[in-house]
Amino acid sequence: MKKKNFIWVSALCACLSMGFVSCDDEDDPVPADVPSAVVTGLSFTDENEKVNTLSGTLSWTAPASVENVTKYVIYASSSATVKTEKLGEVNVGTNSFTLTDVTNLGYLLVFAANELGEAEACASIEVVDNEGTDGSIFQLYFLNSGNMGNNNATLTMYDPETGESDPDYFMTQNGRGLGDTAQDIIVYGEKMYIAVYGESTIEVTDLRAKSIKQIRTEGQPRYMVADGGKVYVTYYNGYVARLDTASLEVEATVPVGRNPEQLAVANNKIYVANSGGMDYSTPVGYDKTVSVVDISTFAATEKIEVVLNPTKIQADERGNVYVISMGNYGDVPNTLQRIDGQTGEVSVLEACPNATDMTYLDGVLYTYYSQWTASGLPSTTFTSYNTTTGATENWIKDGTAIAQPYSVSATGACVYVAESDYTNNGDVYAFDTDGSLIVSIEAGLNPMKVVLAQKDDF
Repeated sequence: MKKKNFIWVSALCACLSMGFVSCDDEDDPVPADVPSAVVTGLSFTDENEKVNTLSGTLSWTAPASVENVTKYVIYASSSATVKTEKLGEVNVGTNSFTLTDVTNLGYLLVFAANELGEAEACASIEVVDNEGTDGSIFQLYFLNSGNMGNNNATLTMYDPETGESDPDYFMTQNGRGLGDTAQDIIVYGEKMYIAVYGESTIEVTDLRAKSIKQIRTEGQPRYMVADGGKVYVTYYNGYVARLDTASLEVEATVPVGRNPEQLAVANNKIYVANSGGMDYSTPVGYDKTVSVVDISTFAATEKIEVVLNPTKIQADERGNVYVISMGNYGDVPNTLQRIDGQTGEVSVLEACPNATDMTYLDGVLYTYYSQWTASGLPSTTFTSYNTTTGATENWIKDGTAIAQPYSVSATGACVYVAESDYTNNGDVYAFDTDGSLIVSIEAGLNPMKVVLAQKDDF
């Protein structure tokens, strides 16, 4: 994989507004309200070879309507949700901003604004320091869950520049394995976090997968999301835990629903899919709720009813939350729903009503829907959904056939589909956003997720 565009990790997010009010200019018309528009398509390339210093041009696409927008305000931040440092502003009609020697690395945020204040929603892009390389400063990690009870979870490392890989990189780096049933992995700041369900542990490593700390958890960890210097983890016994990324201690837990799975951050809240999966054969049955946890108080505030057995969840740049409910594997099918970020109203996504798994990248949901057939192999459709326009299409456009998709994830500028037959090592297929295959790579047994991490002194 010789492509150099792995350096950009882009995502649109909903941010809590810290609005301002300025004096009206008597010579200009007064806007009716604070803008609600959001820019899209952020891009940034660091052109500064100094370590921990950014220079370059941040660019974006203007909202479809700028009727109530007079300017854009740009911030640097350590996270995608907090305004750390205002860098400047440009008038509407200008869709770029030049950065020179900015040292507050992490994220760049762009807010539409006018004289009354800034929009509540923003666009953000996570940026990475060039550090004087030729741009090839990343390597990919594939987290492989293995088979439950077999103590064979692994972490595959793949170097996009050289094409070299290590099938058990965690073992190589630490002299021990991950253990039983790895579930999720995220990269946040200078660390990676790996949830190992069967071990009730969270492995915290540096970006070379060298262990920093192994955290014992009071529940079996499932999925993670990071925001504002914290990592939030679902425990399968019905809790969400908050982990501080500085102390690497679990600060608090909050009860949610039964057997929670994925979680997402939007609107200064955490949305948690409560599956109730362990009760499938009991009179209680599956759960059918999404818990909402207020980030500032870390308290559960409500439960939103969805189709039964919700497991997958993603948020878009406008604060809308997308949920896949797996149903009952019978008369209730896999159903893709949207929770309106403003009203909390739940609706089936009619343009793309069924999905098995999904990921989100730069304003687009990438989904697949897989159903077993009499042939013994699943029939699968791959559908993308543009969260701004509502447009759908088959997003694998080059005819690549994936017989048994197992997971889908997005990182950098690529979407990755993992394939598994549950018995042999799987493969990971990397696609660009035009739907063309870049490369296929052998992974481990049951590849769960792909992440991208910066190399330093490999």
